[in-house]
Amino acid sequence: MLFADAFNYKKWANAELLALGERQLHLLPENDAQFFVRILNHTTVVDSLFISRLAGEAEHYSADNTRETPTLAELKVRVEQNDAWLVDFAQRATADELQRVISFRFTDGDLGELSVEEVLLHLLTHGSNHRGMASRTLAIHGLERPKDTFTRYLHETQPARRELAGQGASPSAG
Repeated sequence: MLFADAFNYKKWANAELLALGERQLHLLPENDAQFFVRILNHTTVVDSLFISRLAGEAEHYSADNTRETPTLAELKVRVEQNDAWLVDFAQRATADELQRVISFRFTDGDLGELSVEEVLLHLLTHGSNHRGMASRTLAIHGLERPKDTFTRYLHETQPARRELAGQGASPSAG
């Protein structure tokens, strides 16, 4: 279930970052506002490419970003769709499915081969990296940025973890 927790975290972190973007994008210089949207668009395009590969379906993109920059509202819809798919997939994935190997062609033409587990790990680390870049764009302009950590997610979504810790018990006890 670790992948299911991790993709729920990714969904939560994306939603928080996009909400902060919605509230503050107009405060960024135009080039930084565009970077904020484009770096997150890149992440969702890569998510979409690998979702297609995992599902054995035709890919919807021929590059790792789109030529046009979407609006933040358009981006939010795509991110939410991809995150919902990935959460569902991670919750249903069996041990055998995680070991399944997929072969594919990267958008630059090179061939690739990864296990499903490796694809999922790639999507988690790739998303985290680019959320950090988008967050940094907010921070350098003195704007609010998310506190994007897995531990914060776990404690916000499972408050009993903090309560049990205060009682000296572990969540797995009793």
